[in-house]
Amino acid sequence: MISLHLLLSVLIFLVTYVAILSNKVDKSIAAIIGGMAMILLHVVDEHTAYASIDLSVIFLLIGMMIITHFLAKSGFFGYVALRLVQVAEARPVPVMVVLCIVTGVLSALVDNVTTVLLIAPVTFLMAEQAEIDPIPFLIFEVMAANIGGTATLIGDPPNILIGSQAGLTFNEFIIHVTPPAALCLVASVAGGAWIVRRQPRLPADARAHLMEMKATGAISDWSLLVKSGTILIIVLTLFVFHDMLGLGPAPIALGGAAVLILLTREDSVGVFQVVEWPMLFFFIGLFVTISGLVSSGAMDLAAKTAIALTGNSLFVTTLVLLWFSAIASALVGAIPVVAALIPIVKNIIPDIQAHSASVNPQTVSYALWWALSLGACLGGNGTILGAACNIVAVEIARSNRRTITPLGFMRVGLPVALVSLLISTVYIILRYLR
Repeated sequence: MISLHLLLSVLIFLVTYVAILSNKVDKSIAAIIGGMAMILLHVVDEHTAYASIDLSVIFLLIGMMIITHFLAKSGFFGYVALRLVQVAEARPVPVMVVLCIVTGVLSALVDNVTTVLLIAPVTFLMAEQAEIDPIPFLIFEVMAANIGGTATLIGDPPNILIGSQAGLTFNEFIIHVTPPAALCLVASVAGGAWIVRRQPRLPADARAHLMEMKATGAISDWSLLVKSGTILIIVLTLFVFHDMLGLGPAPIALGGAAVLILLTREDSVGVFQVVEWPMLFFFIGLFVTISGLVSSGAMDLAAKTAIALTGNSLFVTTLVLLWFSAIASALVGAIPVVAALIPIVKNIIPDIQAHSASVNPQTVSYALWWALSLGACLGGNGTILGAACNIVAVEIARSNRRTITPLGFMRVGLPVALVSLLISTVYIILRYLR
């Protein structure tokens, strides 16, 4: 029987979701009200709600915001932006291709939130130099970040959860998930290049002036650049090896930021003012709101209902898992969806293996786990709530006096997500379900 708490959790989530998508209410306030409503109406208890707040995301964001602040202050992003414009000769299509490929590759090695925090400032400065609209570039960078993060065990939190619970290794992700992710990245980059192909080019005299400028002139503080650049390199290196070190990205980023403040002897009060607190409170509210869906059993009920309709067929179950996880991730975010589906997938694998006697049991297991990984990670491109780096990009745009509306994001993100899922569907069928 459906409980009152379950109905309340769905109602509160839907009202919060509509408020956020309407763009008529401050997103942070809408998320906080939704989260507090879950607690006040006893849909989720306070302890569970607070435990649902992913401090690793919050601390990672704070740490990387502080590091990027110092990099920006040194002139680093201005230098990179000008060099990029010069290499691409201020042509929008080459700029789009380079930015998206760099974003995708970097997101496979470190988390995609960090990648967006590093690439976004370059994008806005580049667009200012080349006199083009930065928003299409930023949105497609987010697409590339989510796709690149899909490619490896460490690129996206859902993959980390799946890898740890299913006992899958870094190399297995490379062998099985990187190929479709690479194809999806190529398709996304091609879409981005097509979108910006009509952006106006600089007049010949303005382009010639840009080509003659010395990029090093953008560096305003060499000492600060050395300090912040060194910390960034150390932090990114530790990110790559964080699993071997038994450390998450969050303490590495926050520790690096603290050391950088110490090295620069900056006033900590002033430094902490650069942190995008509205963005952090939006995440906090969203985590608590979604915890209500999980705690009430709504997420589990939806997942079990979808899987129960497959009749233990490997073909049907795999494709339902792929598309259900994608749609659910676009609506509520990949992490809670994956957390709800992992125990369900674990339980159904033996039954599906028994009903698929002619198929290698390892192939059955692979088909289901990779379907969950690809669906959850790639589906996140569909809406601004689908992945953390989507929200980060929207807030960075706002801080640069630009607006990315939820519907504006979906106009790009939804087609990219659909094409990516179609590619993944064909890949999974050809590799595991024939």
